[in-house]
Amino acid sequence: MTLNLLFLVYILTIVLVRGVLWFYPKHAPTIGGFQMHHYMHGLGLIVLYFFIPWPVLLAVGSALVVDEVPLFFMFKGWNWPDNHWKQYHSWQSVVWIVVITLCIDVVTTYMLY
Repeated sequence: MTLNLLFLVYILTIVLVRGVLWFYPKHAPTIGGFQMHHYMHGLGLIVLYFFIPWPVLLAVGSALVVDEVPLFFMFKGWNWPDNHWKQYHSWQSVVWIVVITLCIDVVTTYMLY
């Protein structure tokens, strides 16, 4: 699988997740005061990649993590208010995603050549 295809999977994952959450902004269920966010699923896929080296797992997992990293910077931690949808869909969040993606691209390009 080429890097261009994996990058497309990465971008489509972010667009799909943001599209779904734009139309259906619903929180994950809270179990014992713990709420699963999609960056946690992404971390799980990244860990799974080390056991099953299928690059799509890494692309999707990375996209899920990068999609929520801007909220970490906006709220200065992982404890977000229940009504964080305005910040999630803000232009600042999108700019952070682009910056992080470009950094990942530069690092991976440097490592491969």
